[in-house]
Amino acid sequence: MHRWKGHVSRHPLWGAVEFTFAWHAVLLLFAKVVLPPLAPSWFPDLGATVVNAVCFAGAWVVLWRWGWLRVSGVAALGGPRRWWPALPMLLVACSYAVAGVEGRTTLLAGSLISLLWVSVNEEIYSRGLVQQILTPLGAMRAAIGVGFLFGVGHLQNYLFFGASLDDTLWQMLSAGLFGFTCAGLRYAIGSVWPMVAVHGLDDFFQIRSPGAAPDWWQVGVYVFHAAYGVWLLRRYGTGDALLARDGVRADPDERPEQAGAVD
Repeated sequence: MHRWKGHVSRHPLWGAVEFTFAWHAVLLLFAKVVLPPLAPSWFPDLGATVVNAVCFAGAWVVLWRWGWLRVSGVAALGGPRRWWPALPMLLVACSYAVAGVEGRTTLLAGSLISLLWVSVNEEIYSRGLVQQILTPLGAMRAAIGVGFLFGVGHLQNYLFFGASLDDTLWQMLSAGLFGFTCAGLRYAIGSVWPMVAVHGLDDFFQIRSPGAAPDWWQVGVYVFHAAYGVWLLRRYGTGDALLARDGVRADPDERPEQAGAVD
């Protein structure tokens, strides 16, 4: 584990690619091989919830072992007074609820729980660990790398989960821009948790909406994500956010012999 940390510290771009690939490999392993189909009538999304909980635990362990829980924004809240930059993203997410949501109560509750676990998992691995690996490249490059890898990762929906190629390509674009903006938010807020809430609600309202948002609105959202992400990075992508990863005091709950240790 420490050898891998030393490797990604010396080669952050390769390290980010390797970890992204490893995370997706573990997700597919549990979703397609290890776990049986889990879709009881009382919780149709149980399988997806379990898979995302497992992958979240794996990313958390890596962050803990490397002493990065606090500096990555995973074990920090950033202070509620610093959360306001997430408000525009929250409003965009809630805009998909204007047409309402559809589905019986059990389906809606299960979907909300499952998608919140998806958002926890994806924010911890992407805006937590991958972004922390890329931070030495500078805020803008790190955010672009986070967005690119997050977007490309959604190709798995076409390759392994039966999504159409057209839908997958649009999802890759949307996810990439969303990930780029969330990377800027992490530098602004110092925590991944506001993005977890935004991410979960965005997915829930889009998936459970009775119809897709108009094309003009979706294009506007893409432009907003790109512009807002650039603004966030120019304003907040300096100072403490870009301190060397091992130069930041670790969480006192972490193992002191591991915080800041590189082989």
